[in-house]
Parts: sequence; structure tokens; C-alpha cells
Amino acid sequence: MSKRNGNEFRRNSTGEISTLLGSDAEIHGSITTKGSIRIDGTVVGEISSPDTVTVGSTGSVEGNIEAEHIVVGGRVKGTLVARGRITLEGTGRLEGDLVAARLVIVEGAIFCGRSNMGDRMAGVMPSSLLTSVLEQAAQGEP
Repeated sequence: MSKRNGNEFRRNSTGEISTLLGSDAEIHGSITTKGSIRIDGTVVGEISSPDTVTVGSTGSVEGNIEAEHIVVGGRVKGTLVARGRITLEGTGRLEGDLVAARLVIVEGAIFCGRSNMGDRMAGVMPSSLLTSVLEQAAQGEP
């Protein structure tokens, strides 16, 4: 982990953050990256990455997120789908469902939704999981 302006941020397996959305930025629309992304601003739309998506403590996302790993330190309203780990940090708030192989919830985090997790999730492609979770939510199924 590294520090930038007093805020902690996570780096991908190669130590790079390929995309950074600053705290003064706001995007309405979908974001697809080929590497990791850190959101310190506001996104209204879907986010997809084959690596790590980090929502910093000042970040806000209203939309679904698909990635290898997802870290929530800010606010997210939507469904999270990760082949690897989802981490809800102490400053994080998630209003929505999640699907992941592993889940970490740090004391102080707020999670309002349903979770589906375990080793069987590791080999499943996120798009099919996201579609399944959204269909179940629309039908009111657990």
C-alpha cells in the first residue's frame, strides 16, 4: 500500500494504478479499463476492469462494478461482482448485493444488501454472475 496526500490507496499486482479519477471529477456513463482504476470522484454508471477497482474514501459510485478485486472505501450503490476478493473498508458503504470468492468487511463498514460468496465463485465469469444476481433481485428472490 502507498500513500498519496494522506489517503491510502491500493495498487494492482504490478504496483500500478492505470486509471485515477480525482476527487473533483464526475463521470456519467460506463467505464471499462484494461488495468486497475481508483475512483476518488463520482461515477454514475457501470465500471468494469480485469484488475482491481478501488473506490476511495471520497469516491462515490452509483452503478454496478465488475472486477477481479474490488475495494470500497467510499460509497457504492449497486451490485459488486468480483472473481477474487471484495473488501469493504472501515469508511466504506455498500447499498447493494455482492458476489465474490472472498469477502473482507472491516469494522465500521456499512453493508446493506445480500452476499453470495465462496471458492466456487472464483472460476465463474463476472458478466454471467452479474446478470444472474440482477435477475434474481428484480424477481425478489434471495
